Amino acid sequence: MHLKVIFCTLIFKKMVYIRYFKSIFCGFLISSLIFLFAVLLQIGVPTESSRGIHEMYTIKSNMANSIDTPKLVIVAASNARFGISCSQIHKETSISCLNGATTFPLGTDYILTRSRSWLKPGDLVLLPLEYGHYLHDGKPSNLLIDYVLSRDPKYLLSLNLIDQVRFISGISLERVEQGIVAKFQTPQSRNSGNQSATINEYGDETANRKADMTQKQIQTIAKMTSNNEISESITSSQGMSSIIKFINWCKKHNINVIATWPNTIYFEVYKEPRQQEFFQSIEKFYQSQGVFILGKPEDFMYDKSMFYDSIYHLHDLGTNQRTKELIDLIKPYLPST
Repeated sequence: MHLKVIFCTLIFKKMVYIRYFKSIFCGFLISSLIFLFAVLLQIGVPTESSRGIHEMYTIKSNMANSIDTPKLVIVAASNARFGISCSQIHKETSISCLNGATTFPLGTDYILTRSRSWLKPGDLVLLPLEYGHYLHDGKPSNLLIDYVLSRDPKYLLSLNLIDQVRFISGISLERVEQGIVAKFQTPQSRNSGNQSATINEYGDETANRKADMTQKQIQTIAKMTSNNEISESITSSQGMSSIIKFINWCKKHNINVIATWPNTIYFEVYKEPRQQEFFQSIEKFYQSQGVFILGKPEDFMYDKSMFYDSIYHLHDLGTNQRTKELIDLIKPYLPST
């Protein structure tokens, strides 16, 4: 009799646990479906936070489409937007040049994938990628999620299933709410963040005049320390895989690719063995892909006095110097007109 009671008790507890886990599973499933519905409801709905980058891409795409001759296209994030002048390159070489640089949080894969639409056979791509691009783990940033959901859902569809799940799981409840609000009411305009009004006809950033620097910007640059991403040898990453994919695509479409180093602030620590191993690993990476890399890292490292508002953003005088040095190196590789 005692064993029967124990047995019945165990059966009852098992049924309770089963109902409990079923309830949890059903609750999770219903919550997930509601979340997915909320995401689907706002796909393609423009947000104000994505407007600046969208306008930037629109301007640069229109420029690319207007050029019929072989051209030089700069593909990177803001170190090149604030550090390379396609206007200056065109004036000194007569080569059509598009500064396609945008912003780092869009991620290595998106920046490279999006630039494909600008390229035609015979073009030359220059990759002055930020050091973080080589270390990128592929995790979508909040900015990328916002931009793709509102302005480029085709990119999400182009990803494999694992990356799609990773992307969707990275969408915050705050972003879901923001998208739903934008669907039913016009977002209030804002002037902060990435803006397109200061992009010139070559795609260069023009809002980096040394003469316009504020005291706060000067102090910010003065406090800058070395980049801790530059630390040790790197052999593989999601970012590197994206670069390889892009290089192979360019080779297939008769588009030449060369690389160079980003402009950044010089620090003595970059001479240390571990940091030198990091630079050497990037050189070996490009060598393994058959891509020539212009210059050495230190060729584009400058004193703090040359920078505008970040470790990667030169002011206009710095941009002029960096571009002159780049022109001397890149001339032999420029497409013939």
